[in-house]
Amino acid sequence: MNLLLKQKTLLMVRALYFCMENKWAELGKQFNISPAQQHILFLLSTNNNKLTPKKIGELGCWHASTVTRLLKRLEKSGLIDIKVNKTQSRFKIVSMTNKGKALLDQLLDAVKYMDKFPLDMHHLSEKEILQFLEYGNSILDVHKGEDFKKNVISKRVDGYNYA
Repeated sequence: MNLLLKQKTLLMVRALYFCMENKWAELGKQFNISPAQQHILFLLSTNNNKLTPKKIGELGCWHASTVTRLLKRLEKSGLIDIKVNKTQSRFKIVSMTNKGKALLDQLLDAVKYMDKFPLDMHHLSEKEILQFLEYGNSILDVHKGEDFKKNVISKRVDGYNYA
């Protein structure tokens, strides 16, 4: 790939990310929760409500110190519990509280009715959006692998009605 194409790809992905992040942050302001904290609740809800901080970091693409900071805030807000693993005491298990689950349901309900979330794509057909996702999956195959796609991209929130 030539340098100009690399530059355009980088700038396009970065701009799309920030457009999406802004929409996600707007939603978070309504519920007093950051996009990263929302993502942790999603990850817990799609993984039997039990993850280690290390696994949260892997699935969320965060450094361990970032995970620790995010978890402290979520725990202080009463949205998650952090317990010592009974079988391996040096490991912790993170789970979502009922308050966290209720908040996640409220977030999902809000998103369901936001036409321009995560991006304004009303001008694209469903076929074009699916094609965009296909390209993204192809890139993720190389960088994150099938396990990541299976455990993050393809997951659905347990017990939530997507209809």
